[in-house]
Amino acid sequence: MTERRVRPPHTRIGVRTGAVLATVAVALLAGSALELVSVDRVVYKPGPVYDTLGEIGEERRIVSLDEELETYPTEGHLWFTTINLDGGPGDDLSAWEWLRAELDPASTVVPREEVFPEDVTAEQVREQNTELMQHSQQDAAVVALRATGIEIPEDIVVAQVIVDAPADGVLHVDDQILRIDGEPMADARAVQDRLQEVEPGESVPMTLLREEEELTIEVPTTEDEDTGRTIVGVYLAPRYDLPYEVSIDAGNVGGPSAGLMFSLAVYDQVTPGPLTGGLSVAGTGTISGSGSVGGIGGITQKMYAAHEAGASLFLAPSDNCGEVVDAAPRGLPVAAVSTFEQAVEVLELAASTDDLTGADLPTCEQVLEDGATSTG
Repeated sequence: MTERRVRPPHTRIGVRTGAVLATVAVALLAGSALELVSVDRVVYKPGPVYDTLGEIGEERRIVSLDEELETYPTEGHLWFTTINLDGGPGDDLSAWEWLRAELDPASTVVPREEVFPEDVTAEQVREQNTELMQHSQQDAAVVALRATGIEIPEDIVVAQVIVDAPADGVLHVDDQILRIDGEPMADARAVQDRLQEVEPGESVPMTLLREEEELTIEVPTTEDEDTGRTIVGVYLAPRYDLPYEVSIDAGNVGGPSAGLMFSLAVYDQVTPGPLTGGLSVAGTGTISGSGSVGGIGGITQKMYAAHEAGASLFLAPSDNCGEVVDAAPRGLPVAAVSTFEQAVEVLELAASTDDLTGADLPTCEQVLEDGATSTG
């Protein structure tokens, strides 16, 4: 009988397998090390979208209107878009998170000091964003109601006096500006324009309402070093007397960038016919009481959030067109708007067409081309 020799089990690791395992081990060690290292960066990432025509949280309507206002049924969606920030105050960003964000086309990495000044706390950031959101909501209601012909009285008040500016100690916060050199002032732009008729360094008589007392005082001026404009050194803000109650609830979302979409939601509800024609429209942009749409941060992430949600169209501020052209997700039609009126026109056009890709929408390419032409 022949004995069969049994070979011992093979325990050696091949060169290729060993190299792979070594690479994996090094990667794991490097990843672990990167998690322990903080970087002075902030990452913008796409956040959730919310329908301004719908609800947020536990059956709370985002936009609620006074019962005395006549309202009409709506269709489709008017989404306001958000971003998530990693790396703000109280939230250090690891080198591993930074590396992953650099490789993600939907994320944007910026130096932290460009977003948050030094020594700013997370609570201060939240308070500022809450205040900006409240102003945005009020301006949105004013713009939408005025667009329907409703008159809304407006007062111009001093919101902040810059330290060591000519107006420091002369003008006070909450002073209401009635007249400049006898000329009635209708809004903040009128105040700014009137000041340009004054030589920097001269004083100008302002008639104010301060603590219910009317008084006229001489306010010194100076020249702004950056623009050469005549200034007194204050920030002005409108104070409105809304005839109807408009309540906007954005949950824990802060900042002013949803202003445009809030204004469109109010307008859609107080005018006949669905503004979107049943489309799902997303967008972003600040809104002023005069109806101007302003640029915002995180436009790339907001476009990706809209695309992920299935938006048929995205409204972008014209001021952000430089970023939009390079970063818009493939397949997402983007319309550039600079005013509330233009945004309404875009939605009415979109609602009346069967093919948005062939619609004559204002594009960021056109905005940039016109800008280049006008400055050439």
